[in-house]
Amino acid sequence: MKINKKSAFTLIEVIVSLAIFSIVITSIIWIYITSSDIIVKSDINRKMQENLKNVSNTIAEDIRKNGILWVSNSLIDPCDFTLWSNNYKDGNKLCTKSGNTYYLAKKDILTWIYTRVNNNSCWNIADKCVIYNLSKWKLTNSFISIKSLKFYLSNDKIPKVTLSILAQPSIQKGVKIDLIKKSKLIFQTTISERPF
Repeated sequence: MKINKKSAFTLIEVIVSLAIFSIVITSIIWIYITSSDIIVKSDINRKMQENLKNVSNTIAEDIRKNGILWVSNSLIDPCDFTLWSNNYKDGNKLCTKSGNTYYLAKKDILTWIYTRVNNNSCWNIADKCVIYNLSKWKLTNSFISIKSLKFYLSNDKIPKVTLSILAQPSIQKGVKIDLIKKSKLIFQTTISERPF
């Protein structure tokens, strides 16, 4: 009599193969999620850098054509050259000799009008602050939220201003809140009245 042996897997072999399979699948999913987050974060940073470069180019063009008037930190100071002194100044409002004023602004939810705010008003992740200019409206786009804006003015032989911006992406559909919190960008550049 011939014994018929059928080849089959034992219970231990099935459990071991399922464990190995689940480890491989979990690793692949983790790699996919991590790589997609890296791609989204690099795209966010690229868009923020482009926008901040455009803002600094707009301000630099105005400064080189017209000159720097002064910098203020007060919410009520007008752009008045008589207040400007020869000392080192800093603030979140820049006035140029053309009459342009650059400052940090936030849209009022009741009137939908942008009003000037100080740097402490923009630290919440939901706050949507922009760099604003009365003649050109808002300079930053809807993709970016400015958390801090500072102008440092020095009066050497050639007046120059250092622009320092802390930016974060604004809340958008499809972007994780944790990724927005981690994607902060510090942008700093110095602009003189005359190119060297």
